[in-house]
Amino acid sequence: MLSTKTFILRGCFLLITCLAVHAAPAQNTLEFVQDGINNSYNPPVPNGPTSIPQTLSFFLNSNGSKDEGIYFQRPSSQLSVTFSFDDQTYITVPQHVTGLTFGAASGASTSQVKPVPVVNNNFFEDTTRSIFTAHPKGQAGRGVNLYNNVGVQVFLSAKPLLTANAPTSDTSRYYYGKLRLQFSRPVNNPVISIIGLGATTNFSNKRLGFATELELQSPGRTLIKLSGSKEFVLDDTKTKILHTKSTITGNCGNGAACGSVMVTGSDVTSLVFGVYLRTDGGPGVWGTPRVTNSGDMWHITLSLPEQ
Repeated sequence: MLSTKTFILRGCFLLITCLAVHAAPAQNTLEFVQDGINNSYNPPVPNGPTSIPQTLSFFLNSNGSKDEGIYFQRPSSQLSVTFSFDDQTYITVPQHVTGLTFGAASGASTSQVKPVPVVNNNFFEDTTRSIFTAHPKGQAGRGVNLYNNVGVQVFLSAKPLLTANAPTSDTSRYYYGKLRLQFSRPVNNPVISIIGLGATTNFSNKRLGFATELELQSPGRTLIKLSGSKEFVLDDTKTKILHTKSTITGNCGNGAACGSVMVTGSDVTSLVFGVYLRTDGGPGVWGTPRVTNSGDMWHITLSLPEQ
């Protein structure tokens, strides 16, 4: 006959066992941050527009898959990634430097873009906690903190298309060049979060939407969508990040493509994406002879499982 003490001990053992079974292990992540103490980009951060490569270092975030606490520290094995452009189609764009630049946005004047920091956290606020994911095995929609996780700001100028009087039908799509991500050491299953693929012009109440699309050109690699807006989709080959054929805007919550994808495989040292701009076929125009600063501005940030 078991004593009361035995029942208590067994009950405690079962309770501890159950807690151990249900307690999920911490999923630490490597992320970008720029808080003045932990800086992925060595300050000061310059303004664009520029096509000069940009390098950011990763910091370890304890249990960063959930962002229950933000405890950044340098990882035991240093890791950085360099973002660069090559094979640019438009290399002489007045006031905009090139067709693809870092650190620019529409709105400085009718003819020039607005210079902004090449690295910043001016992101859409994901109030639903459903669009961006930090860890490939973490909860979808969790872990990317848009106030803390900085990203590189990319701008595709529409001025070359305006100058060329390029068609704006819903099948129009234009190649701008390549975006290259070069890691300082091999990594496994990196996660890429992209914020704000989409922009709109509106002249005389006639709007035209257009959005950046990306095609992974690294052999043997594919993409898996972890989370994102309904406009953020992959093609059947799982190598193209596309915008659906719905009306395009710049708002992640309503018309822009935003989300997170994981690059499959191990020993990833570099990733190359073809960069395109496509329209939604709206009745509007790229710009006017007096207003030539339009374009698609978006952000890209990365995260990885601790490794």
